[in-house]
Amino acid sequence: MQPNKRQSHARRGQGGFSLIEVLISVTIIVLMGGVVAWNVFPALFQSQRDKAAMDIASLKAAVKMFQMREHRLPTEGDWPDFLFNGSDAHPDPYLDTDQFEDNEVKDPWKTEYVYKRISSREFEIISYGADMMPGGEGDDADISSKKSKK
Repeated sequence: MQPNKRQSHARRGQGGFSLIEVLISVTIIVLMGGVVAWNVFPALFQSQRDKAAMDIASLKAAVKMFQMREHRLPTEGDWPDFLFNGSDAHPDPYLDTDQFEDNEVKDPWKTEYVYKRISSREFEIISYGADMMPGGEGDDADISSKKSKK
């Protein structure tokens, strides 16, 4: 029966991880996660702003195409229906229906792009950015077809 006694002594030394080892491991993992998040979140915010700028460029091109075909700018009342339904004279859509979900022209923050007809020849398309309000700085700054040169 002596071999069993030796086995029990041998097992006692192989007892797994201590609380200190587990806490150190968890701390290292949390710190690494923080470093990753610190580097990823700014890129995420910038990608949303880049997508909004690309959407505005597409919307601007669609408005200009409407202007060339109809010899006028769309009114705020035409917005955004003409993009997907065309007009009486030109029933083809002015925008690819795959670009926006459910034919809604919403920015990455799920707010509709704002169309402003400034004059008979001038217009502006705006996303109010992450704060969804006019104005702002940084990630909250407005993105406008007037500011972008695309």
